[in-house]
Amino acid sequence: MSTGFFSRVRGYRGRNHFLILGLILCALFAGGPAIVLGRVKARSITPGQVDEIVSHLEAAVKGYVFPDIAARLQQQIEAHRSRYRAIRDPNALADQMTSDMRAIGHDEHLLVAFGEELGVQKDPTPEEVARAHEFDRSSGYGMRSCRRLPGNVGYVDLGYFSPDPAAGAVIAAAMRVVNGTDALIIDLRRNGGGSGDTMITLASYFYTDVTQMSSVFERNGDQTRERQHWTAAYVEGPRYLGRPLYILTSRRTHSAAEVLAYDLKNSHHATIVGERTSGDATSGTGEISLGYGFSAFIANGQIVSPLTHSNYITAGVQPDIAADPTDALPTAYSLALKAGTPNAESDDLRKEKSGALNNPKAALLQEIEGFPKSE
Repeated sequence: MSTGFFSRVRGYRGRNHFLILGLILCALFAGGPAIVLGRVKARSITPGQVDEIVSHLEAAVKGYVFPDIAARLQQQIEAHRSRYRAIRDPNALADQMTSDMRAIGHDEHLLVAFGEELGVQKDPTPEEVARAHEFDRSSGYGMRSCRRLPGNVGYVDLGYFSPDPAAGAVIAAAMRVVNGTDALIIDLRRNGGGSGDTMITLASYFYTDVTQMSSVFERNGDQTRERQHWTAAYVEGPRYLGRPLYILTSRRTHSAAEVLAYDLKNSHHATIVGERTSGDATSGTGEISLGYGFSAFIANGQIVSPLTHSNYITAGVQPDIAADPTDALPTAYSLALKAGTPNAESDDLRKEKSGALNNPKAALLQEIEGFPKSE
């Protein structure tokens, strides 16, 4: 499992924290070198320390995926060196550097963090693996919800793509739950990305044959290499084929979640409902230590679809049916009710579907509250 494939996990505690947490989790469960959390090295910084940090950051951005922007990033950082030297608060410095880089690159895969320095070790300790696993297990391996909605529509809500080895079994269980539904909605409106391998595992349920998905083209100096990604020949649960599939998106849909939406849309396997995604079509291979408790994440790769020969950078994945994020679920649910062909003939199922079609929002509300209101 690669840490370089769209490693981003967002949440209520702040996007930078969860980006780094996603990198840690992906690396701890990967077969290669692990990325582990280091200790904070300083509570305040001196101008001399800032100079070292700035020089290290300038060297790091040389490897940014787009050489012309890399040069502009270096110029931007150097131009602000004197201002950086005047900053004593490490968190303020990290935030300012991040803001300055993103003003040039317009890429949220440009990041400086303090207090969560990442070092590279050959092997994670058992304690580190256990901590990562317990966090993921407590987070449902990214599975926020999986259920059958009234009218026999499946609904899967994923907050992130877990890198834990158990994530595949969780996805398989979810696909078993929705296997008998007439249509399926996958909610990625709050999905911050995560493990590309787990994302491909989910995507594999919607393809009959092994299919190439978007590749990652990585820059290494003057060389570029392609890392291809293919759907799996085998999946643990039942495939979901020949039925309507809807994917909900928003501006908070990032990285691996965007790739899933982009590839399923372009292969005509899914209809995208909601608003455009964030446009994070770059990826990186890990954190770079800047010293004194600072680290940087600098994207050195970009996503390229074998179908479009392009990607969605800055523009985001565009929805097929535009809707405010708050209305995306009722919109897709109404479409799914109309498009789904019943898998089974039943008076009870017909009555349930008719009631849902009559008032989709009320049907969803009843599903949440668990009991119909009295007449």
